[in-house]
Amino acid sequence: DERGQHRAVTDYIAGMTDRYALQEWERLFSPFERP
Repeated sequence: DERGQHRAVTDYIAGMTDRYALQEWERLFSPFERP
C-alpha cells in the first residue's frame, strides 16, 4: 500500500541524525565524485 511506503520513508528520514542525513544527501545528489 502506497501510504505505508510513504510512512516508512518518513519514519526513516525522521530517525536520521543531522550528520547522517547530510552525508546521505551528498551521496545521492552531489554532482562531484569523491575520492
